[in-house]
Amino acid sequence: MKRHFCLLTLFLLIVNPAFSQTDIEGTVYDAQSGETLPSATVLLEGTYRGTITNTEGHFSITVDKLPATLQIRYIGYESARVEISQDTSLPIDIELNVSVTELGEIVVTEEDPGLSIMERVIARKQIWRENLDTYQAEAYTRQILSNDTSIVSITESSSIVYWDSEEGHREIQVSRRQTSNMSEDQNFAGVNYQPNFYDDNVEIAGYRIVGITHPDAPKFYYFELEEIQQMDGKPVYKIRVSPRRERQPTFIGTAWVLGRDYALLEVDLQPNDVVNFPPPVQEFNLSYQQQFSNYGGEFWLPVDMRVEGTVRVGMVGLRFPPFLFKQTSRISDYQVNVSLPDSVYQKEEVLTKADSSFVAERELEIETIPLTTEETTAYQTIDSTRTFEEAFKPEGFLARMVDEDDDTTGGDSGFLSSMTSWLPGGLGVRGRFNRMDGYHLGLKYEDDIDGVGLNFSGFGGYSFHSELWDMGVQIDQELFEVGNLNFNVNAGYEKETDSRFDSRIYSFGLNSFQTLLGTQDYFDYFRNEKMFAGITLENLFEDTDMTLSVNRELHSSFEEVSVFDYSLFGWHRLRRINPQIEDGTLHSISAELAYNRTGTDFGFAGRNQVILSAEHSSDALGSDFDFTRLGMQIDLHINTFYKRRLFANALDLSLSAGTAFGDLPHQRLGTVDVAMDRFTPFGVIKTRQSVPYAGSKYWMAYGEHNFRTIPFELLGMDYFVDKGWGIILFGGAGYAEAKDVEPFNLLLSDGIHTEIGASLNSIFGVARLDFAKRLDAPGFFIGFSVPRYF
Repeated sequence: MKRHFCLLTLFLLIVNPAFSQTDIEGTVYDAQSGETLPSATVLLEGTYRGTITNTEGHFSITVDKLPATLQIRYIGYESARVEISQDTSLPIDIELNVSVTELGEIVVTEEDPGLSIMERVIARKQIWRENLDTYQAEAYTRQILSNDTSIVSITESSSIVYWDSEEGHREIQVSRRQTSNMSEDQNFAGVNYQPNFYDDNVEIAGYRIVGITHPDAPKFYYFELEEIQQMDGKPVYKIRVSPRRERQPTFIGTAWVLGRDYALLEVDLQPNDVVNFPPPVQEFNLSYQQQFSNYGGEFWLPVDMRVEGTVRVGMVGLRFPPFLFKQTSRISDYQVNVSLPDSVYQKEEVLTKADSSFVAERELEIETIPLTTEETTAYQTIDSTRTFEEAFKPEGFLARMVDEDDDTTGGDSGFLSSMTSWLPGGLGVRGRFNRMDGYHLGLKYEDDIDGVGLNFSGFGGYSFHSELWDMGVQIDQELFEVGNLNFNVNAGYEKETDSRFDSRIYSFGLNSFQTLLGTQDYFDYFRNEKMFAGITLENLFEDTDMTLSVNRELHSSFEEVSVFDYSLFGWHRLRRINPQIEDGTLHSISAELAYNRTGTDFGFAGRNQVILSAEHSSDALGSDFDFTRLGMQIDLHINTFYKRRLFANALDLSLSAGTAFGDLPHQRLGTVDVAMDRFTPFGVIKTRQSVPYAGSKYWMAYGEHNFRTIPFELLGMDYFVDKGWGIILFGGAGYAEAKDVEPFNLLLSDGIHTEIGASLNSIFGVARLDFAKRLDAPGFFIGFSVPRYF
């Protein structure tokens, strides 16, 4: 790339022999103390070009011709104009004099003058923003990541920035530079990821915060005049910004307003305490500084963006060094209300990398902000061995369980994966425990055959109590792809222990763990020998998949196998019997249509999905059973209150239902999930334990509202707020009947089961405690589950 850049530069010199540029370097000082002034604004008079000084007061700016005039501005100082000619000795030293403070004592009246000043800023902004349709600018960005001892990495980029009042921001990286431990693919330095504090709404870490120049800002902020200074003969108002609404994400800090123009000159703001993250994030602090200039024109545009932040992550037994983030961006050479290339908005990504043709079309040299001494040293000393894993290596007794990269194992290492690291690639361990099979142990294998879209998988294992073997094989073949639509076929054979009913929530693995610890075995079992073949249409519609399959299953009850009355520590009640099923051959056709299918996470996160299913079996298909069954599952996640927070208050709803016609065998009954002993995840009936409701017709409706930390904030209980604890209210109902099926084993609901309750959520970031009261009958239940985060 360097070679191409050199050739490009030579070409530009050849075709533009009369074109000459001059790099002007200098340092800005306080005239009285001699101290350097960081982040001073340096503008090239008569242009939309400018830069800022680094933390050591140094700057560099390129001018097309001499003489040129620089305007140097710094809040609290008189501006300076410096003319640079061919005879000027470079680098230059520029001294600024402290400005005169006009207001010695502020008299507080019923309405603070800071409010009326900001109301004028907001009114003026509405006028000139109405006339701002587009702009294009050049930007330079430097991002620095450090731990508590030293710089870990530096990434830099020069870019072209585009903004459209309707389409929003886009940015194209033209050139990149980074320390040797970073690759170009890891360079995400860009200014458009950072906010413009003149916007109505400002996005910070997923929070949508009302900006201080939003038309409704006076409803969200107190504006207090602290001081009046002078600059270039105009007053500069220093205004204190503080939240008016403590439970809404807002900013706190200082804004400087240029009098007469009533425009923001600079802001120094940080989000309030509402902008935070749940454990294991222990600390999340960000601060923002931004300057603005109208470059002598109508529009006030960002000159820079400076961000500093600290993130600390840890929990009991596991602590990471602090992640220290720093970004400095400079935006210059604005072209206002120009036509923007259509190509930049063809992609949804905000930040993209320019291809070689784009670079070749640009006669562009974007000046950087000079490196500080520390940053220069980092470039010289950081090599490719300075990895992030080394720089942010965790401490604590759980640290050894965190997976680390290891070239000898292809990155699959750590405490848990090392248990099976001796197995060849594609192989894994398969195990379970239940009251019929006892311990089951086996192997599984999966492999993708490169280039042909074929996936092969298989398994085999032995059950030590039932003395039966499980085995199976399956192939999946991708046939073709048209646009977003993928057409796949699959076929397979399985012979294994199966469950008499399906669970939307629980897996055999979770049940094995609970049963071993002494809880009641949740499932009932039978043996199933199955052959199947089907097709899958992925993205039939947007986020919608459809599957069709034909099945041949041979169902048989466990014969002469007693219940294995065992748990790991012997802390269990007598294991219940395993009911017989209706033995026979089941031939069926099944179909499923799924929109936005999401895996089960026990209520850890909200989801929006719809799943419709159907299965038909009849004599015409050669089956011993004649039935049709239909099923439905709908989940909704709806943000309700405090929507500007990253995690708004939310209502989660879950509705499942099913019905059947004909001779439905016991092993095809529909299920209403209940608590697995004391484990009560979202979407189950919490005041019934261990044995689910089942029937030929069933339904369940459940809902909960997550108030997050708001109740504790209202009560002033800061300890719980800081720890991220929250309150959830829930309620639900379930019903199952089996009019055409002989009742057995207490599976029917005997009417509509109803309950309500409350949860203490995110206890120490790892658990949720549920308190549920049954309404249709006596009963109170306390259980636990995973916390709801999202």
